[in-house]
Amino acid sequence: MYSSKLNCCIFLVISFIYYCSSQEDKYNEELYIRPLSTGHTYFNLLFTTVVSPDILKPNIIHHYHLFPKVIADVVRSNGVSEFHVSLTQGLWRYDHWGIPIVGAPPGAEIWAWFKPNEQQDVTSRWKSFVHELGGLLCASLNFLDSNVSTSSPNYSFRPQSILPISQTSYQDNSFLRYAVLPREIVCTENLTPWKKLLPCVAGGSNHKGLAGLLDNAPKLYNSVYHSLRMDLRQICTNTECTSTQLELSMALAIVVDTTSSKPDHNEWTFRSIFGSNIAQTCSLSSLANIYVDLQLSQTHSFNISPEPDYSIEQGSKPIIVYDLHDEKRKNTTFSLNCNYKKQQPVSTDNQDDRSSPSIVVHRYATGYGVRDGGIKTMIKLNEEQKQDQITLVYFEQIPWYFRIFLHTLKITILDNNRTEIKPDHLSYIPGKDRELPYQLELVITTKQSILISFEFEMVFLKWNEFPPDPNHGFYIPSAVISTMLSSNKKSNNILRSLQSYSLNQSLSSAASDGFVRLYSESLLVNLPTPDFSMPFNVICLGCTAVALAFGGLHNLTTKEFTFGEKRPRISFRQRLEDLRFRVIAARHALAQRIFRSNQQQREHVE
Repeated sequence: MYSSKLNCCIFLVISFIYYCSSQEDKYNEELYIRPLSTGHTYFNLLFTTVVSPDILKPNIIHHYHLFPKVIADVVRSNGVSEFHVSLTQGLWRYDHWGIPIVGAPPGAEIWAWFKPNEQQDVTSRWKSFVHELGGLLCASLNFLDSNVSTSSPNYSFRPQSILPISQTSYQDNSFLRYAVLPREIVCTENLTPWKKLLPCVAGGSNHKGLAGLLDNAPKLYNSVYHSLRMDLRQICTNTECTSTQLELSMALAIVVDTTSSKPDHNEWTFRSIFGSNIAQTCSLSSLANIYVDLQLSQTHSFNISPEPDYSIEQGSKPIIVYDLHDEKRKNTTFSLNCNYKKQQPVSTDNQDDRSSPSIVVHRYATGYGVRDGGIKTMIKLNEEQKQDQITLVYFEQIPWYFRIFLHTLKITILDNNRTEIKPDHLSYIPGKDRELPYQLELVITTKQSILISFEFEMVFLKWNEFPPDPNHGFYIPSAVISTMLSSNKKSNNILRSLQSYSLNQSLSSAASDGFVRLYSESLLVNLPTPDFSMPFNVICLGCTAVALAFGGLHNLTTKEFTFGEKRPRISFRQRLEDLRFRVIAARHALAQRIFRSNQQQREHVE
């Protein structure tokens, strides 16, 4: 009797603890849609989970309600304070599409801040972290475990965790690791494990909420731009920041060609884009909203159905909002239909400078041959942004086999005079062959568009250091430009607030911090490459010569020579007689064959 009462009390206590811990967890689902002026449409799916930071404390048994247990284990075992990883296919066109909610370079990018730990150094924890995270996402992040592809920027990639001042002592860049794989290929094997980390993905095709739009992977990858993200950080729960929470943000961004290449196709739906509709809302989500931003769609006029629930005043046009938790949408299938009733010619030129992005970056390689080269990066500001000064943080991570000449660095204003300016701060870490990459950081304050250029020398690699398909070339990772835009100069672009990754708060806030991180193109450069087909040609030629000579040599070395009887010599007259007899015998045999054939034909006729 006493034992049963004790078990009942334990059960009630555990249930109460579970209920209290579950009440702290919060899960939001959001979809941001922006029709672009080039005829494409930008879709950004955002899944945000907020939990108590106690879930990462060691030596404590935790209950995982909404937060993925595998992420907590990886972060806890390696002492990670925050991390950001992206897997991207395609290039974001800033000059035509504006500024995305979160930018990402082509390929794979990962950067993380680690907690101080006297027992383990940061390098060993970084190696373990990228191996575990690469296995979790089925990505080649294990190639980033060495110092050859890793750097620690001084000004870029500062912590995005919102913490009290007493907890920011670890923000020394020695606890930061940044690495990028520009050649990483993104496919469905990355989407599947990423999708399984969402709370409302129960397996099979019975996905609820916005996660149900991820079932048809071929539809998602039939796009001109595709990016998977995962961000983990800590945020404050109140303005005084007396307590913190852990925020896990998972985002999928795609850009789909909806009209530019389909002049006769004047509409799109969720089923045509994602292959399915939203069958049912996720009961675990506290917020499930769909935002449609019409500010960059000047070239089209269209109707959207169904009618929105409300709108948010932002920029020149309001952002319409659909609340999937509304009573009228419970237990019903939701689909958004966009019907273009008028389509003007699509122009890639930004005629209206007010609708152009405040800042655009473009980079290209210079030089010729396979010895010397250079890189030029143009950072353009629109006329509205040129009214005030802007501070730019420029970061380059160059592989060690491109030796940078720092004395060739130039920062030029893009005007008629081509005035050269100096950076406010310069951080340069030279690379070491086969050990460290080159790291260049600039802090520039300007009111004009600028051009950053420098030259480099290409290194002769050893024959065993070339990757497969060496004639494809070698990639230089994207340059990273970080800046802050004032709240009144966003050029109708929605910028995610650092205070909260939730789109609802960023859209509703009139005075967002306006932090922007832009990525340039990754460059493909050919290094001096030996003719790897020459050994193959030599082997083929040598084997052919040996094969031709082997027969005669084998006969000479293995044949047994013996003396034979001398044959009598036949005269020329005798040879002619033999030939005459052979011809007569052949004629006789042919006549016999013809006679038999005729006889068989007569018998067949009779």
